[in-house]
Amino acid sequence: MGEIDPSGRPHGEWQRAASARNLRRPEKRQRGGVVFRIGLLLALVVPAAFTSPWYVAYAAPLPDVSQLDTDVSADSIVYASDGTTVLADLHAPGYQHYYEPLSAMGTALPDALVAIEDRNFYHEPGIDPAGIARAAVVDLRAHDTVQGASTITQQLVKVRLLGNQPTIQRKLTEALMSFAVERRYSKSQILEMYLNSVSFGNSAVGTAAASSIYFHKKTSDLDLAQAAMLAGIVRGPTVYSPFTSWQAAKARQHEVLAAMVDSGKISQADADKAFKEDISPPSHMFKPVNKMVAPGFVSYVTGQLKKSFGSQATYGGGLHVYTTLNMPLQKMAQDAITSTQADVAWRHVQQGALVAIDPTSGAITAMVGSANAGTDGGQYNLAVWPPRNPGSSMKLYTYTAAIASRDYTMTTPIQDSPLQYRDPGSQTIYKPQNYDGTYHGTCQVQVCMGNSLNIPAVKVELGIGVPAVVQMARTMGAPPYQQHPDGSFTNNDDPNSFGPSLTLGGYGETPLQMATGASVLATQGVLHQPFAIAKVQRGGDTIYQHTVSGQQVVDPKVAFIMAQMMSKDENRAMIFGRDSQLTIPGWQVAVKTGTSDSFADAWTVGFTPRIAVAVWMGNPDWRVKMVEGSDSYVVAVPAWHSFLAQALPTLGSENWPGPPAGLVSAWGDYYLPGTEPSSPPVTYTSPAPSGGGGGGGHKKKKH
Repeated sequence: MGEIDPSGRPHGEWQRAASARNLRRPEKRQRGGVVFRIGLLLALVVPAAFTSPWYVAYAAPLPDVSQLDTDVSADSIVYASDGTTVLADLHAPGYQHYYEPLSAMGTALPDALVAIEDRNFYHEPGIDPAGIARAAVVDLRAHDTVQGASTITQQLVKVRLLGNQPTIQRKLTEALMSFAVERRYSKSQILEMYLNSVSFGNSAVGTAAASSIYFHKKTSDLDLAQAAMLAGIVRGPTVYSPFTSWQAAKARQHEVLAAMVDSGKISQADADKAFKEDISPPSHMFKPVNKMVAPGFVSYVTGQLKKSFGSQATYGGGLHVYTTLNMPLQKMAQDAITSTQADVAWRHVQQGALVAIDPTSGAITAMVGSANAGTDGGQYNLAVWPPRNPGSSMKLYTYTAAIASRDYTMTTPIQDSPLQYRDPGSQTIYKPQNYDGTYHGTCQVQVCMGNSLNIPAVKVELGIGVPAVVQMARTMGAPPYQQHPDGSFTNNDDPNSFGPSLTLGGYGETPLQMATGASVLATQGVLHQPFAIAKVQRGGDTIYQHTVSGQQVVDPKVAFIMAQMMSKDENRAMIFGRDSQLTIPGWQVAVKTGTSDSFADAWTVGFTPRIAVAVWMGNPDWRVKMVEGSDSYVVAVPAWHSFLAQALPTLGSENWPGPPAGLVSAWGDYYLPGTEPSSPPVTYTSPAPSGGGGGGGHKKKKH
């Protein structure tokens, strides 16, 4: 190997060619470079010069070398809740860096870099007088500045503190500061800082990024051929790029291996074997790939990081972000949304979203932002924006407010009959209709809710006042949005500005908000604000730690009653039949469906004590409607059922809480104190509406 140049030219010809090109530079520059080297050598070999008043005065305004204590801009890594699964690598475009200690780098790459860049590194005082003299002789013979003489310490100063301005003053300053660096840091520290700061091209800064990007390996796992290739790139990442000039990269690798032989780090046989190894792209060497798991969730986390720490720290602060995402649940959720969307695509359903929350803490355990990231709307995180019409799932807040008002109980009879309401503000007449355009007699509140009858819900809403429903939704973490003529949304409007269509989903909600609202009922009225970031560390220090705290926002007795109403299969049997897809065999689950009148949105929201889930299906553009009859039962329920059927066994057994203290149990139902009936409540059987509107045959005609 020592006698063969990898470029195919006679030995040394490529060096002479480079020298010949340099000879064409101006004679004045040639003499200047040589004179400067000799002058620098004379000045710097006298240690006393650096204790003189002149040196002290010159060095005073120079950059503080203690800046090296801080690492260069580093990627932020986002992890799942297991603390090991990487969800995303956040960095500025064309720049990736991960700090790693020298002890974690192994020996191949550090040895290769020292051999080719500064073989006297461990024996010099920051500059290499012998190297300067040697370079000066070569320059004199070539009549040009041909050979470099910068030490690793000087290169570190240049990269981290001074920049690469080609002036004599900068070079002298670099040398002076190199002495200061050597006095402050050990050789191991200097080498570690250098190896973490130097650019390897291909977006990689530092050994860890280079090893990961080029070879998909840890630095300590690089073999000799790979290490020599990377070490050779440092001198000129563009000139020696294996992706643009493989011949030049191999020639440089040859030089590195030869230098390692000369320094006694490897044998000639090792070098020959390494040089012959095939590490060529694209099979063995790679370009940067920005992989992202759970893109919707990652975008949400990134937004939270930017709010808390700013964009610069988010993309270059070296943050280690530990999130709440449960990877098994996330995979189940994504599969459920993606497969359901594929099954109902013929109904003109393009997208879907899902949010799952741990009610006991508020941790977001799953978040699916879209059914398919590569399709229309897939670039958005539809789990958090924009607000969509929640349909009848909004009745969750209506009936919670009704029970809390004490004007209604779970068995209060409501007549499902024609209703006409004149809005006092706009003077418009509002005439709500049921999903099938007919009426269903009189039913108890719990049955009206379970079968999602619209007219009874509006009557209850008007009975307690629309502002009460607005306030309840806000209290439970789901403030409804109003959209304005300019397309903007607000969720802090005057409660009196909302109309009676609120209970039927006339105002916007997001899956994250709907899951949050459901989680309140799952914890007997305690709101844990949803969160996605559990902990953030930087440099081993914890700079943020989420503290779980809850606020009692709904009377636990009210929440218990709502959970009973929503989890009884018999309450929804009139429309959905017994043992429908709204039940999960072997599990008690509370659930509410919702479909907008125009078939633009389909929802299913449900909970158990350990998980609250909201599913939305539809189109990113609300003006694109699903096929007529594409209600929640056939569009959203399949995804909700598929997810929970897998998630609940994964989470393990759970116990629903018993009745809270003070709750009254009477005739098989539950009441707030003082609201229980004096005699058994009458059960009303809804008559089949004219035209065939009742019974199990209309399971798929549900809002």
